[in-house]
Amino acid sequence: MNDAVKFERSLEHAWRYFELHAQQRMTVFNFFIAISGLVAAGVGLGLQQGGKFIVLASLLGCFLILVSFIFWKLDQRVSVLIKQAESALIYLEGVGVVPEACIFTKEPSCSKGRWFSSVWTYGKCFRWSFAFVAVTGFILAIVPYLFDFSVVVTS
Repeated sequence: MNDAVKFERSLEHAWRYFELHAQQRMTVFNFFIAISGLVAAGVGLGLQQGGKFIVLASLLGCFLILVSFIFWKLDQRVSVLIKQAESALIYLEGVGVVPEACIFTKEPSCSKGRWFSSVWTYGKCFRWSFAFVAVTGFILAIVPYLFDFSVVVTS
């Protein structure tokens, strides 16, 4: 097998690996959003009902924290796999791609900037989402014991 064939196979392998895990990352995040939304709706319903349902609402708030943690750890794993693929693609771009087509090599310099003016990565956006949902879960776990949200029905 000559070097050109090895290069093409390596490039195709690295790209497929990157594509698979990038898609997997998005799918996992979509599941996180769906599960978080359903749990939050359950908390809202429990708060509305009041009484014995506040314990359920509180437990669901704790479950929201657990879900955030688990999906954060899953995202960390997929992020590592994506970074490996990116490293391979950067190397392969350096070996056999014209400089104008070195997309992965140029990407880090495009992300420079300060806080809101910088381009945020998927990882940063996802981490903020996981943290926000976990904090919301914590608040929802303790709020039922601080306020009465039950709906009063008058006839």
